[in-house]
Amino acid sequence: MKDKSYLSVLIVLIAAIGFVEMAWAAPDGSQRLRGLGGRVFLVEVEVLFAEDGFGIPPVGSFFSNCYFFNSDGTWLDPAFPRPGEAVAGNWIQHSNGAKTAYTASVDVGVLLWQEGTVTPAKGQGVLQLEAFTTVLFGDFVLGEFASVGQEVDECPL
Repeated sequence: MKDKSYLSVLIVLIAAIGFVEMAWAAPDGSQRLRGLGGRVFLVEVEVLFAEDGFGIPPVGSFFSNCYFFNSDGTWLDPAFPRPGEAVAGNWIQHSNGAKTAYTASVDVGVLLWQEGTVTPAKGQGVLQLEAFTTVLFGDFVLGEFASVGQEVDECPL
């Protein structure tokens, strides 16, 4: 009986030491993405749908672009409404964590609506963005786009 008691105490002691070591090994702060503010993403955009006559590249085309999530809540897509004539819109973050969801929009009479997620890239510390964008005039869809890219220090375009 005495041996079982010593064995139980020994198991509890080993488990307690294991918990203490795990606590010491934990990082100082959360590794979750806290915010998109101040981040820039370089993306490759695929045209999924394009209504004829509106200057949108043909379906299946790809082009590079950047998305700017400014800390003041403004959002910029340099290609909208036309390259070189960008108009700032707004963005809102819906969640914090390893998978961070957001919505961005720009309304110039034609509405750009984007829903996306930002995630860490395979634990490498680089943030990846995936988004789906719809461009609308009222209820009429002018174009649909899929974007995939990663965070950069500054837009190279």
